Amino acid sequence: MRVFRQIIVVGVGAAITLGNAGQSVSAQPAQSQESSTRFNQIQLGQNVRSTSNTVPEPASEASESQQPGFANIASNLPTESEQASKPQQAAPASAQKENLAQSPTTAPRGVQQKPVPSRPNNVPVPSSPVPILRGTPNESFPPVTQKGILDTKPPSSLEPNPNPLLFPTKPEDVRIEQTESITLQQAIDLARRNSQVLQIADLQLQQSRSIVREQQAALYPDLNLQMGANRSVSAGGELGVRAQQRRLDTLPTRPANTPNPQNFGNNSLNSTLELSYDIDLFGRRNANIRAAQEQLRIRELDVERQAEQLRFDTAEGYYNLQNSDGQVAIRQASVRNAQQSLRDAEALERAGVGTRFAVLQAQSNVANEQQQLSVARRDQRVAQRRLAEILNISQSANLTAADPVEQAGSWRLSLEESIVQAFKNRPELEQQLVQRDVSKQQRRSIQAGRLPQLSVAAAYNVLGQDPDDPNPFAARGWADGYSIRANLTWSIFDGGAARARVKQRDADIAIAETRFDQLRNQVRREVEQAYFGLESSFENIETSEAGVLQSREALRLARLRFQAGVGTQTDVIQAETDLTRAERNRLSAIITYNLGLSSLQRAVSNLPTNNLSDAP
Repeated sequence: MRVFRQIIVVGVGAAITLGNAGQSVSAQPAQSQESSTRFNQIQLGQNVRSTSNTVPEPASEASESQQPGFANIASNLPTESEQASKPQQAAPASAQKENLAQSPTTAPRGVQQKPVPSRPNNVPVPSSPVPILRGTPNESFPPVTQKGILDTKPPSSLEPNPNPLLFPTKPEDVRIEQTESITLQQAIDLARRNSQVLQIADLQLQQSRSIVREQQAALYPDLNLQMGANRSVSAGGELGVRAQQRRLDTLPTRPANTPNPQNFGNNSLNSTLELSYDIDLFGRRNANIRAAQEQLRIRELDVERQAEQLRFDTAEGYYNLQNSDGQVAIRQASVRNAQQSLRDAEALERAGVGTRFAVLQAQSNVANEQQQLSVARRDQRVAQRRLAEILNISQSANLTAADPVEQAGSWRLSLEESIVQAFKNRPELEQQLVQRDVSKQQRRSIQAGRLPQLSVAAAYNVLGQDPDDPNPFAARGWADGYSIRANLTWSIFDGGAARARVKQRDADIAIAETRFDQLRNQVRREVEQAYFGLESSFENIETSEAGVLQSREALRLARLRFQAGVGTQTDVIQAETDLTRAERNRLSAIITYNLGLSSLQRAVSNLPTNNLSDAP
């Protein structure tokens, strides 16, 4: 009887499975377009979505309130026709408006499907450029408006303490008290205003401007005023007085009316006004000024480079935060799937058609998924604090990503055009050319220093004296005078020091040229690497979307087979693992695409100023 009952159960389960499969096959033509749209809006989490997404998977709840028995379990399973009758989740208006999503088309078996022509969210072929979307990282930093108000209006609670030397000493000073959700553009806005890296670069730029002004001061003459007040009592005079006193003491008879010798002091006031000027005969002064101006240009280019790198670092940190958020959502879904499998295994065990081994397998799978969820939450917290560090926000604030996970935009230039634009735009290349000019000007200054140097000066002097000596014939009163001089200096021999310095500058010129050649090749490699990565990431998005659809269907069939008694719990666990892997691959493909687009923008640089963006 037991064997007969098992045969009946297996037969009924197989019949139900085959019936559901038949319904799936019959409903497939009608659902081909629906599934391509429904699966274009799957929600990975609260703020996570793909450009080619799907609706949430219908939950096949096997509640514990069901009566034991295989018939009840099978009757409560949602069929394919029931799933098809459920309302589809509409795509977001912003995604429809910007046409960011493309639904993959289904090709017959054995027929190779050709790539879909490029659209706004695709990597275009070089022959058909695609306009860049607004709201993407291609846009420049939003300008700072009057009164320090930012265009993107980020939350004011994220403002850091204005004191850069703030040193928290209490736990409450660093305790997270609020969490703000910001967009990528708001993050870039905050980074531009708060980043210490950009602030340091701006201070160094101001320092270089002062150096230029210092060198330009040599174009004007020097005017110096020197004043000195003096009260002096000569030690030599004191010795002379003592000598006269001894001479008088040796006389047998001192002459009448002979005064005692005294050492009188002298009071004087001396003022000198001098005007001096170095005549630049051979261009040494102009060379120094030109070298300082070129150094200033290097600083300006460095600020530009730091700004581009800051934008890339901010976008990278934001995308990493989105990735960690998506990983948490995927792991949460994996835990729910594992718990559903556990409930199915327990229900089958209560119905007498399951085994304790399957329940233990399901319990172990739930524990493993919960552990992976804990790791994903750890990575999420680390990504939040990393972005907070880049943006330099308040010590008591935390950040979350407000933008959904979707393709950030497209690239409309061909590979060759991108390389040429990178050569024109990258400040690192221009820095090496400017550095070569700096070395040339320094060499010119050294060579001019070996030639005669002429300087002229004129001085006007006023002297006043008031001695203590009451003698009316003593020198006292006020007098003035002047002097004019010209100095010619020529370093005839310095042991070869000037020649050695000239050779050093020649070496600096050769080094700058060699580095330019090296950086040019590096820039091309960076553009090519980012471009190829962008193409690969787009292809991976298309592939991963199909993988998610297949994994979801495989999990549904594995559960039906297990509930029908013709499958094993191992098959269900493997299907759940495959689905988790497919969803992670899709999330990784989208994030990698966005990072690749940001890397390509960084490799080319200065997009708005070269009309590579639709942004004003």
